[in-house]
Amino acid sequence: MSKNLPDKHIIGTLKQLSTPWLIALERAHRVKKMNIDEGFILDLACGSGIQLAAYSSQLNMPCIGIELDPERAVVSKNTLDGILNQDINSKSKIITGNCLKKDEINLENNIHFSLIHLDPARPTDIQAHTISEMEPNPIDALEIWKNELIKNRGGIILDLSPRLSKEQCIELKDELKRILPDYKQTWEWSSQGRGRVDRLSVWLGSVAGENTKSRYVRNHPKELQKSIVIESEQLPWENETLPLENTNVEVGETLSIVDPALISSGLENAWLNSKNSEGRWIRKSGRRPLFIQSKKLIEDGENYSLISESGIIRSIIEHNIDHGVEPLIEIGKKFELKKLTLRLKISPELQPNLQSKLDRNLIDFGGVGFVVELPNNKLAICTKI
Repeated sequence: MSKNLPDKHIIGTLKQLSTPWLIALERAHRVKKMNIDEGFILDLACGSGIQLAAYSSQLNMPCIGIELDPERAVVSKNTLDGILNQDINSKSKIITGNCLKKDEINLENNIHFSLIHLDPARPTDIQAHTISEMEPNPIDALEIWKNELIKNRGGIILDLSPRLSKEQCIELKDELKRILPDYKQTWEWSSQGRGRVDRLSVWLGSVAGENTKSRYVRNHPKELQKSIVIESEQLPWENETLPLENTNVEVGETLSIVDPALISSGLENAWLNSKNSEGRWIRKSGRRPLFIQSKKLIEDGENYSLISESGIIRSIIEHNIDHGVEPLIEIGKKFELKKLTLRLKISPELQPNLQSKLDRNLIDFGGVGFVVELPNNKLAICTKI
């Protein structure tokens, strides 16, 4: 399928840095539903041009991209040529230049922008980022270009690194409020479902939610309309973080493994409120956050959910998985399980051997279950619901 995507001409390092086409398209679809005026779309550091082309094609508005690197500017122009219709493309252009040197950017007089997008570059070889590392500096860039937006109607989408600390986010929020005092802000965390937050962005002005300060988007891998969106009237750092209590569990309780990127976004309580669910968290860290629910959580969609597994706890044992799966085989047969998936931390060398042995020694027909490690290091054997 990838050979038919419009970003197939983007290769090498630029491919790694570019927003995947389906992700760019999903974002553009949501912008399309918002109330923004007619005008040009401006990308201050357009790179491959994929996100810019997605906005332009979905909003049916011409666009202008600015790119410092001449080779990337050529790729970006090819992107527009391959995606935009002839009329929109004829009004659009890519300019090679530095967006921080606005006087050197050749724009027509009285041009208006309805949306400004900026995805600044940042180092790829470190685990934590700071605002000062971003190129171009987002505050400097917005200071220079903010007056180009249609008065009180323009929108800004600022892509950031999900590796920014909470303190860095708060600092940037305050800086954005200083230079754009009348612009609402919606902070967005998004994930493609690999257990981590892939993108952090701030949506300002006409693209910010009316009563939405924060948002989590779990992108569907194929169908845009099935992406899961969770919104909140509070920012994650405005919520009081309480220590986990009552992390012990009992046989018969219902346990769910929840999307860890949701926890990283800080919107897990908004998610639970949207489902009118009651229960308690027994673990929020790591790859497998665990939630004990008083009633079954409603799935977000058929075969697509922020819950990776849900089950009723059938047995709790003290066992070191490195010593083998014999106790799990015995329990699996007792509860007539044909499949018991190991959902716990195991060394990569050991995991396939243990899972294979477990699969071979269970019955040929029956139910399906999974095994998780509890906060007290015991193992819980669950049957799926």
